[in-house]
Amino acid sequence: MTFPIVDGVPPGRALLGSRIRELIDASVCAGEDADLAAAASRVEAVTTALRATAGSPPLLLAALEGGGHLSINNPLEGPGNPLAPPLSWTHIGPDEVRAEVLLGAAHEGPPGRVHGGWVAAVLDHVLGRATAAAGYPGMTASLTIDYHRGTPYAVPLVAEGRLERRDGRKLHATGTLRAGDTVCASAKAILVHFSADRFPVSTRD
Repeated sequence: MTFPIVDGVPPGRALLGSRIRELIDASVCAGEDADLAAAASRVEAVTTALRATAGSPPLLLAALEGGGHLSINNPLEGPGNPLAPPLSWTHIGPDEVRAEVLLGAAHEGPPGRVHGGWVAAVLDHVLGRATAAAGYPGMTASLTIDYHRGTPYAVPLVAEGRLERRDGRKLHATGTLRAGDTVCASAKAILVHFSADRFPVSTRD
């Protein structure tokens, strides 16, 4: 699997995130003849070295202008966060947002298919970005997912979202997750609009 390195991200941090994603995928797929104890020991040594340099926990929200700029540590699109697939944005506009994502074996639920929780997380994030891109950043109050068919992994997926209407602070958004021309899941959400000054933000990554 390959993962994008986003412009403006410190290359070392993005590279580390990418290598850890590869490690996760390799560990999930490792065969029974692998020396897992030896691998665990090497991973432990790297973990100890990184912990020795740890500072304060990073802020995940960097800014909200221009559709929302999230930090490199965001759990869905941050290339520096090994938990992130990550999403790679191909379009961000006031009418619609679109992202590509490649999920792997570590995201499997049913055999050969992505776990529904990951599908929901991707769509939730895309709908949040859609309302922010429309000028109304918000937090999800309710999310309804319709699973039309199993979502394959190791296949490029496209997630789209849009703000349908605004009712005061309530934001109504919809979105889809597709594999090629096939809609695997669709989502409806109500988000609550908030102003940027209600949350601490950081200009650093």
